[in-house]
Amino acid sequence: MRKKGFTLIEVLIVIIIMAILSVIAFMYYGRFLERMRIAEADNLIGSSVQSQFRYRVRFSRFTPVWHKLDAVPPVIRFPTADNDYTNGETNTIFYTRGGSTKPEPNPGFAVEFEQDGADNWYVVATRVGRGNYTYKLVRAFENNRIICVPDVSNEQDVEICIDYMGVERPDQLTPDPRQP
Repeated sequence: MRKKGFTLIEVLIVIIIMAILSVIAFMYYGRFLERMRIAEADNLIGSSVQSQFRYRVRFSRFTPVWHKLDAVPPVIRFPTADNDYTNGETNTIFYTRGGSTKPEPNPGFAVEFEQDGADNWYVVATRVGRGNYTYKLVRAFENNRIICVPDVSNEQDVEICIDYMGVERPDQLTPDPRQP
């Protein structure tokens, strides 16, 4: 008389296969989330530069202050007590995915405007929050290209910048446009 069911070996094989598939899925899920954060920052950078150009048409200069722009995220216009956008004239940094008033900000970007000595302006989005990422996304106002600038000592930064910039090796990454 033969009993129906699974043997211990069959169950162990299924468990091992499921574990391998879940590890692979988790790795790709993390990269997918990071690409979504980059897409959000990319969109914000593009709209903020266009808004800066409209501001320059009206006032003959750029501004480092977010709330003076016409196309700012609503949280800057309507601040709440738990974010950094209530700081009046000094709100020069916009945090995607929440503010920096928390002990550790949500994974996202701190986006600010920078000006160098030659009157060149840049939007710089620095990766903040949980995770091991510390790279920056940099765009010169006069250029439509966003450059991913990794911390070369951080392997995850280099990998995500290689992926974002569409190159094969770290030596093919475009240098930081803010450097002479």
